[in-house]
Amino acid sequence: MNPNHIRTQFLEFFKERKHTIVPSAPVMPHGDPTLLFTNAGMNQFKDVFLEQGSRLYTRAVNSQKCIRVSGKHNDLDEVGYSPSHHTFFEMLGNWSFGDYYKREAIQWAWQLLTEVWGFDRSRLYATIFKGDDQVDFDEEAYKVWREVVGLPDSHISAHGKKDNFWEMGEVGPCGPCSELHYDFGASFCAKSIEPGHICSINGVCGRFIELWNLVFIQYRCDESGALHPLPRKHVDTGAGFERLVKALEGVRSNYDTSLFKPLIEAVVDISKMHYSPGKEGIAHRVVADHIRMLAFALADGVLPSNEGRGYVLRRVLRRAARYGREIGLEAPFLSKLVEPLISVMGEAYVELKARRDHIAGVIKAEEESFGRTLSRGLEIFGGIVNNLTQEKSTVIKGDDAFKLYDTYGFPLDLTELMARERGLTVDTARFDKLMTEQKQRARGESRFAAESDEFGFGYQTEFVGYNDWLKPVTAKVLAVQTCGNKMEIVLDRTPFYVEAGGQVDDRGWLEIDNQSLQVTALFRRGGAVVHQIEANEINLQPGMEVAANIDQDRRRQIQYNHTATHLLHKALRKLIGPHCSQAGSLVAPDRLRFDFTHFEKLTDEQIKNIEQEVNAAIRADYPVKWDEMPYKHSIDIGIVALFGEKYGEIVRVVQVGADDNSYSRELCGGCHTSSTGRIGLFLIVSEEAASMGVRRIEAVTGETALGWTQKEHYRLEQIQDLIGSRGSDVVDKLTKTLTEKKALEKEVEKLLGLWAMQTAGELLASAVVVNNLKVAARLFPAMDIERLKMVGDAIRSKDSRAVALLAAPNEASAGQLCCVVGNALIAEGKLKAGDLVGKAAKLAGGGGGGRPHIATAGTKTPELLPEAVKGFAEIVKSCLKA
Repeated sequence: MNPNHIRTQFLEFFKERKHTIVPSAPVMPHGDPTLLFTNAGMNQFKDVFLEQGSRLYTRAVNSQKCIRVSGKHNDLDEVGYSPSHHTFFEMLGNWSFGDYYKREAIQWAWQLLTEVWGFDRSRLYATIFKGDDQVDFDEEAYKVWREVVGLPDSHISAHGKKDNFWEMGEVGPCGPCSELHYDFGASFCAKSIEPGHICSINGVCGRFIELWNLVFIQYRCDESGALHPLPRKHVDTGAGFERLVKALEGVRSNYDTSLFKPLIEAVVDISKMHYSPGKEGIAHRVVADHIRMLAFALADGVLPSNEGRGYVLRRVLRRAARYGREIGLEAPFLSKLVEPLISVMGEAYVELKARRDHIAGVIKAEEESFGRTLSRGLEIFGGIVNNLTQEKSTVIKGDDAFKLYDTYGFPLDLTELMARERGLTVDTARFDKLMTEQKQRARGESRFAAESDEFGFGYQTEFVGYNDWLKPVTAKVLAVQTCGNKMEIVLDRTPFYVEAGGQVDDRGWLEIDNQSLQVTALFRRGGAVVHQIEANEINLQPGMEVAANIDQDRRRQIQYNHTATHLLHKALRKLIGPHCSQAGSLVAPDRLRFDFTHFEKLTDEQIKNIEQEVNAAIRADYPVKWDEMPYKHSIDIGIVALFGEKYGEIVRVVQVGADDNSYSRELCGGCHTSSTGRIGLFLIVSEEAASMGVRRIEAVTGETALGWTQKEHYRLEQIQDLIGSRGSDVVDKLTKTLTEKKALEKEVEKLLGLWAMQTAGELLASAVVVNNLKVAARLFPAMDIERLKMVGDAIRSKDSRAVALLAAPNEASAGQLCCVVGNALIAEGKLKAGDLVGKAAKLAGGGGGGRPHIATAGTKTPELLPEAVKGFAEIVKSCLKA
């Protein structure tokens, strides 16, 4: 049965029962920084179950893309060895938000399995919750299975909390669940030879497999573990798609289904290595699994990096590449599997088709990068194993594992995998210690040497610069320290912004006793802001008051650029794709720089459209406002947050646009203008690669952008004057001029060719004959080496038994020589141009060499070139005798 048809049947079945088909959420969760990847169908509905959100519908159905490679849901080590574990899988699910409950959920699951898909009823088993000291036996579910569905008692079993009670977390929604299991038959039992083994539901022998879990959410668990009835009861079901396909197609392994067979066949085709369902096929299965995870993660905006989701992606890709080596795939190959994957899953997930070039490009680049160190790393690993054998040890030292990671890019789990295959283990405690030390060293590096000082810690400085920056701020000195010719001051309040989130420091001055003290640097030490000034004779003491002033014009430009950065981020996500996430930024008074996740170079058309989008938002003169709210609430209402950023319980939200129609909303602690119209103008001045998978845009705004525009206009006028196109289309005139130039260049090349042929004829006519071959030599006036080569090629084309030396001084007060040998002489093995030009160059005080048919040399004493030309015939004679 076609997997696409199975998926469609599931969705349509519930659509007929008034469910809304909801698109799969991306595998990169948006609005849930607690997750690296979407790992369950219910992730996108967590807010509903937590009574913190709602939907326009009360019934939903979808097929959710899921990734489980980290945290407690980590199937990575089992992939390829187990017939059913995957890094990427689909979860079919239907939900009721305070609508139907157990009767409908159970009935519909049974109808779909038996009446639509035709499962053998005698091979289906149901489980229910047997109850505990807080929750009674699930009588309601039992009665539906027994009396409504008609399942015999022999096919209904009750189990404890571990198997049949679902919890979102230690605190939160929970409730009993009922599972449907399928009996694949005794031949599927992996423990049949074990004495006394009995196949059972929830067993581990492989005979009975859970197909569908029906969760009935009816309680809330508090911090003490007590359960409280929810005001509304919900249904959350999940059916593993790969398992369903396996059961419907009647095969022994998920990898034998039509979801995986085309991928494994593609691996066989690329590697020319036969596939076996047993141990010999582990590498094929790992690769087939991993390409699914890689492609879907990349399609949804994840990119390889050294932390977070990106590091997980990199680990999986490198793991796949390493397994490829086991089946002879030394060269990058994973990108070749993207098209076979699209043929299987592209119909259901169109993002694979839309992003096919991006997916293949990132995979290929990443694999090529790893390939450059993989071979050497495997060599080093082999040496480590040999040393352990000699030492009769079975533990790889943490230092060696860290070297493989730090120098050769081997993730720890890859080293552990290779170790396990050889019966070895890794000292992970030592590895973790070295990793921690490295991170601490990195964190210890500072923007300023002075920041290593402890001065300032223990004080608190209130930042008032969001609103109070247009006038001096009266502040009290809390602490003072002199460091050489610098003085550091901690104030109780300040309008000065300290560099953070890409926005640079403010500049300005402190006023005291009619003196202005320029602030040259700012540091944040704990909760204190340290203002650094040039030391002078003033006697500052704690308790004294100063007036803090920031450079208002500079701050104003910074605010324009920071708000423009938000507009740019919005434009990128809108026009290029939601995968464009911030990967770094600089907000300075004279420019802004924005790094974002995207693999391809932006086209000129895309850059133009982005500029137009941002400038349209500027002309709209949207109001810009900011507010503080609990972090959790900001995520619940969809505010854009950066994964991996550390946020406090209270966050600042910057909103562009009115409340009822906002243009953008982001978590941001920086400074912004009050309306987009104040920015004036936005101009992109460059777009380039920042790193693998990350692009960088530099832009200017306001007066700086106007200056750029005026400068470019002036340059255009200069070009118009140079080519005489004032009053006409400069592009047309320039195109015409360049076309004429190319035509003239071709004519010159033609004439030079005729000259070279004529000169070659003259040289051959005047050549001396040595042992039945022609020897020609000439000293030309100042001429570049390419012209000499042109004459040499002409000589070779005219006479295959000729040899020539061509010499000339050049404009750099040096000399150059070119020697050519005809093809017939090369075939006879008598002469080589490289040998001849080397000997000739020595006569002119130089040196050189080259290929047998043509070679060049140089000299810093061009006055000796006549000696080389004069002696060339003798050089040929000596080489012929040798």
